[in-house]
Parts: sequence; structure tokens; C-alpha cells
Amino acid sequence: MKPFFFNSNFKTLALCLVGLSPLALTGCRYSDMAADLGKWAALALQVKPSDPALLPQGSLLAAEADTGVLRHDAKSFGIYQWNKDQSYGDGLDQEISNLGTAPAYALYFVDKAMGFPKAIVLSNNDRKIRTIVTQELMEYSVGWDAGILDSINSGKWDAYFRTFAREAKSVGEWVYYRFGYEMNGDWVSWGEKPAAFRLAWRRAWRIFKEEKATNIRWVFSPNVLWDDRTFSADILPYYPGDAFVDIVGLDGYNFGDRHSRHHRWRTYDEVFGESIAGMKKYFPEKPLWIAEIGCAEGENKSAWISQFLQKFNADPDIRVFIWFNEDKQYAGEPNWRIDSEPASLETFKDWAVHNRSITTYALPVGDSAYSYRPVSELRTTRRL
Repeated sequence: MKPFFFNSNFKTLALCLVGLSPLALTGCRYSDMAADLGKWAALALQVKPSDPALLPQGSLLAAEADTGVLRHDAKSFGIYQWNKDQSYGDGLDQEISNLGTAPAYALYFVDKAMGFPKAIVLSNNDRKIRTIVTQELMEYSVGWDAGILDSINSGKWDAYFRTFAREAKSVGEWVYYRFGYEMNGDWVSWGEKPAAFRLAWRRAWRIFKEEKATNIRWVFSPNVLWDDRTFSADILPYYPGDAFVDIVGLDGYNFGDRHSRHHRWRTYDEVFGESIAGMKKYFPEKPLWIAEIGCAEGENKSAWISQFLQKFNADPDIRVFIWFNEDKQYAGEPNWRIDSEPASLETFKDWAVHNRSITTYALPVGDSAYSYRPVSELRTTRRL
């Protein structure tokens, strides 16, 4: 997209702000004035700005929020990528080139020993990509610790959370914090302990609040339901409460027929359907994400991805999906990468590049289902 330049028509400027890619602002001669843009847009459209005290000032995100609508409420996608043979930034640039478009989000995992990944966040920010930091409640060098939630609730992690919050606050941009993901599973040491998990979440949340790390958005991210599990018994008990959660998400995968005798090829609806229905029922005012998704090779991965993308486009409540773009055969899991098969990569690129849905980096064209709507018609309760 070519850079745009100011004129005296503030309403035109405001409309640009609602749908404009931050990539366009990067090349704009007036990018140093980004913090003022949202205020001018709010004046033009007579929209009451959000509380500025809760926003990272002087950033593009502050400008977006001043309009009353955060652009990341639009349909967006993200990826998890990691390549041990490359620097993080080089690996991310390679993925962007491979996919043919840039993601709006990048997923990153940390343990207690790593702390806040400031260099990773800044690297993503340079590319106008938001970072989702997944907090593993463990130390990789220690391994499984069945008492980890008791340690957190007794205050042994307080100093860690306080330092983390201060570092996160210093970057001055939104950071999404996925605390203790998949807590309803038995494959993590903090799993299947709902009461202790809720207490640990709230303890960490209060420390972040004390440190005024208001640019952190907390993401509640259980695993999808499986077998005879139910939402009321196996997801809802882990929820920390509306006051402590900004976004709700789900992790789910089609493991296919080759992984183990406990798995079979499952459609997107079979993997996510019941869990998504529960999220919409119990948390209707929270932005809903698919926080991790992947599909194994086999049968027709390309068709599976195509079906998923059609469902994603058609569901107005699911705002974001994060594709787990890693070949995990080294760990006994399937190859989740989008490009594990040429046809699956082309299916994804066709969706992303041709704007079948809005991404942060591409505005809708033609008769897109998500063509621009005036700010007065947008739902402002789903702020990401």
C-alpha cells in the first residue's frame, strides 16, 4: 500500500484510521504524529475515546483505541514459528516470504528462567506484528513439577511476575499474555487443578496491576473438549473471572489417523464445535480467538484448511486464529506446518493474499464479507 498524506478532511482521515494497515503508516511522512491520529479521528466522528490512562501512550495502538475501535478487532491471523538454525527475526521474515503475507500476531513460549522476551517483542513490533507470550508455568531445566501452582500461590513466583510486568510495560505496545495455557489437560504439570489455577492467575494478574502494566491483555486458553468431557465440567471451572480475562481462546488440533490409536481424522467442527459453542454461551462479551490450531498430513490437508478458513470467515465471533506452524515430528507429533504439502500452502496463500478475510496487512477488496463499515456500525465491546 502506498503511504497516505494528510488533508484537511478529518472525517476522511478518521475513516482511514479504522481500516488502515499499520504497514502503511510505517512509510508515512507523518508517522511521528501517530499518537495524535486517533484523537483527531475521534473528534471527526464524535466518538468518545477510551480511557487514555489504560493505553500505552505514544504508540500506534493508542491512536487506534482513541477511535473507540481497535483495528485488531478485525479478522486476523497469526503463527507460531521457531527455527533453531536461524535468528528469530530471520526465521520470521522467511515465514512471511513463504506465506506471501505477514501475520498480525506471533506466538512465543517462555518459562520462568526466560522471563519477558523483550528482544522478541521488539523484533515483532518492528514488523508491526503483535506478540502473544505463552507463559509455561515451569522451568524447562527442572521439568515436571506437580506442586508448581502451590509455589505460585505461596508467593515464590511474585518477584518473577513483578519483573516480567515491568519489562512488558516498558515496550509501550500491546502484549498478549497466555498464562498457563491448556490448563484443563493432564499433559502439563499445572493441569487439572481448577481452584489452584484460578488463584495463581489472579495472583499474577494483581501483581501486573500493581505495576501498572496496562498494555498487557490476558488470554484464557484451554484445550478444546475431547472424548466425554463437557464445557461446564472441564473448561468453566478454570475460568478466573471476567474482571481478570481480556480474551478467551481455544487450542485444538486435527491429529489425523497416523499419530496414535487414540486419534482419528477429524473435521474442524469435530475438533472445535462444542468448545466454541460453550465459549459463546458463557463468555459472549469476550473476544474469541483460536489460540492454537493445526492439521496433520493425511487424507486431504488442503481441503481441511480450506474448510477451516471458510468457517473462520463466516463466523463473526471468532476474531483471530494462530496457526501452529512447526514440524514436530522430532517430538513424536505430526508436521503441523502450512507448507507441509504444496497444495495446503497454496490454499492458505490464496485466502491470505486475496483477502477472503481481513488481516492487519491487507484491506478487503471487492465484495469481501468484511468490507469497510462506518465506525458507528462496528461493535465496540470487543476490544483486543
